[in-house]
Amino acid sequence: MGGLAIVSFVGHQTRIALKPAPLFFDLDHTLWDFESNSRNALRAGFEEVGLNRLGIESPERWIEAYEAANEWCWSEFRHGRMDKETLRAERFRLAMERVGVTPSPSVAEKLGQHYIATSPHQTALIEGTHEVLEALLDRGHDMWLLTNGFDEVQYIKVENSGLQPYFLGVFTSDSLGVKKPHSEAFQRSAQRAGVAMDAGVVMIGDSWESDVEGAQNVGWRGVHFNPSGEVRPGAWRTVRTLRELLDLPLEV
Repeated sequence: MGGLAIVSFVGHQTRIALKPAPLFFDLDHTLWDFESNSRNALRAGFEEVGLNRLGIESPERWIEAYEAANEWCWSEFRHGRMDKETLRAERFRLAMERVGVTPSPSVAEKLGQHYIATSPHQTALIEGTHEVLEALLDRGHDMWLLTNGFDEVQYIKVENSGLQPYFLGVFTSDSLGVKKPHSEAFQRSAQRAGVAMDAGVVMIGDSWESDVEGAQNVGWRGVHFNPSGEVRPGAWRTVRTLRELLDLPLEV
C-alpha cells in the first residue's frame, strides 16, 4: 500500500498516520435483508395470484419451494448458463413443479412480474446497518456498493431503504456487464470509482465465492459477513454482525 501512509515526527518517535480504506459492500444478504423482504413479497404474491386455488396449501410451502428454485436459477445465472429474462420466470415455474402443480407459463409470468414490482420496495435491513454505515462514514471511509443484480431492482432497494446517502455509487452486474466473482467486476467498479486496485480496498459481503474469493483474487481484502456459518480461514476477516466491522483494522 505504498504511498498511502503519512509519516510525522513526534519527539524522537516516528508515527504512521493511517488512512481509512476504500470500502465496497455487497447489498443483498449483507445490508438489505433479502430473506425477510423476499418472503414478504412472496406472501403478497401468493395472495394476489391465488395460489391456494391451485392446490398450494400455504405461503410457507410456496416460499420453501421458491427459495430452492431461486437458488438454483441464480447459480445458473452467475455461471452464465441462464439470462436475466429466463431467470425471472423460470424460478417460479420450477417452484410450481416442486409443489406438485403443473407449471403454467402465464401464472409463472404473473408471479414474476408481481415479485419484481413488490420485493424492491421492501425496506428491512440487516441489524445495525444504519449505525455501522454512519460510523464508517464519520471515520472518513469512501464507500460503494458492488452487487450482482439488476439495475431497475437494486437502485430501488438502495433508495427506498435509505442507503443512498452513505455511498458514492452503486455498481451492478447489469451496468458492469460482468458478475462477481469474475475479476472484471472488481476491476471495472474500481475504475469507475476512481480507486486504484492496490489502494488497500476492502470488500464486505456474505458470499464466499462472489464477495470474498473474488475480491481476494484481485488483491483486495475480503471480509466475510457470515452470521451463522463456519468461519473460513482463507478470509482476511470474518464478522458475525455488522457492528464487528467497527473493530477491524480498516485502514491503509
